[in-house]
Amino acid sequence: MNTPTGTPLPRIAKTTLVDEVIAVMRKILREDAWPPGTKLPSEQGLGRQLGVGRSTIREAPRVLDHLGMVESRSGLGTYVLDHGLPDGRLDSFETPEALHALYDFRHMLEVPAARLAAKHRTADQLNAIVTTWRDCGRAAEKHNPIEFARLDYRFHLSIMQASRNHFLAQAYRGLEDAFVNYLNLILGHGPPRSMQHFHDKVILAIKRGDAEAAARAVNQNFRETDARLRLLSNPATPPPHAPTAARRTR
Repeated sequence: MNTPTGTPLPRIAKTTLVDEVIAVMRKILREDAWPPGTKLPSEQGLGRQLGVGRSTIREAPRVLDHLGMVESRSGLGTYVLDHGLPDGRLDSFETPEALHALYDFRHMLEVPAARLAAKHRTADQLNAIVTTWRDCGRAAEKHNPIEFARLDYRFHLSIMQASRNHFLAQAYRGLEDAFVNYLNLILGHGPPRSMQHFHDKVILAIKRGDAEAAARAVNQNFRETDARLRLLSNPATPPPHAPTAARRTR
């Protein structure tokens, strides 16, 4: 079977990991073989075309939905979204290991900071968190990933400041340039729209003073990021240094 533009779907071995199926589908989407607005074939149809079972196929659209490349519409099926974003590349970092090291470092800082912010934030600090996230939302609506990355750094820094732990805030201040470059790479694998609901959960937990819910929301965000990192560094292999809590994507 061919795509709407006549491009045949490549068949892959039955032993291929779900990540390879995702990589094949991402390649098709990037090349516009399935243009925005196209309805994807059913799980059974995709499995037949790609030569894999339905259990393998079932995970791929879910991950692609998280990446903002497709959208599942209740009762209607799964549709391709506009995915006109810059490609994520590792050029901004000397090695993949450097990218994963920053990922690990952020994870180590952001989980305890969210817990502490839920316990110790002031009304002014909560307002700063909410206001900065609204600015991020406006950048996402404008499809401006560079501006979104810059404002998202400020959002996370505001949580560090709300933790009332100046060592956490000081450590995070040194990350600004690396953070923006890092997030732009991640956004090359899906628009910021698909990451927003995790941040909303963090804000709600901090507002309610629920430290554990805040930590869970941060870990959810890192699970989302982990899926993008795996596609960025090696489509078939999870990053070797990813935090255990952040690698549970299935």
